[in-house]
Amino acid sequence: MTTRELVFGDWTPVVRDPLDLLRGVFVVGAVALAAAAHSGAAPLAVAAAAVVAVRFLDLPRLFDLAFILAMALTGWGEALRLYDRFGYYDVFVHFLVPLFGAPCVYIALARLDTLPDPADAYGSKRHLAGIFVVTLALGLAIGAVWEILEWTSDTTLGSNLSLGESDTIGDLVADGAGALCGGLLLLAWTVLGWGTVRRLPGGAESRDD
Repeated sequence: MTTRELVFGDWTPVVRDPLDLLRGVFVVGAVALAAAAHSGAAPLAVAAAAVVAVRFLDLPRLFDLAFILAMALTGWGEALRLYDRFGYYDVFVHFLVPLFGAPCVYIALARLDTLPDPADAYGSKRHLAGIFVVTLALGLAIGAVWEILEWTSDTTLGSNLSLGESDTIGDLVADGAGALCGGLLLLAWTVLGWGTVRRLPGGAESRDD
């Protein structure tokens, strides 16, 4: 196996690359925490499901890695109590999840033909503006749903995820900033002409058009 293959993968159809090994760490961790009846098992299981689901989008490796890291911060952060140990950890996560999550959601919807594929928008200013606006909106929606889930958990399960109005507003501001940067990221990616499909050696795409 060459150094390129070791780093970029395409090892086997099941375990393609180091990113799939990282996904496996999520799954193993969630199972281990569940067996130990640890409270962090549920959020880690959600993160594990997300990173496994994203695998089937065949994202470019950089997007794939970024999403996995964002889910690691939220899933493992909850399991390891990092939210409680570091004061600004929550804000950091609220910024990064929309930043990397919103472009992935856009690409997923494009795969379903719900939204235009970024590759089809190259050279069209109106389509490029649409990609930015929709990605921004998706990121804001991710943040809003997150806050709804926190409020629901606090009111029905007695958790203490939301620390008050200031905490909620601060989280939404961080979500908005992350969503803005996520929109700019996907916009720049499209303008530069970089594809939204995982590439195989030799430049071939990993899915049929």
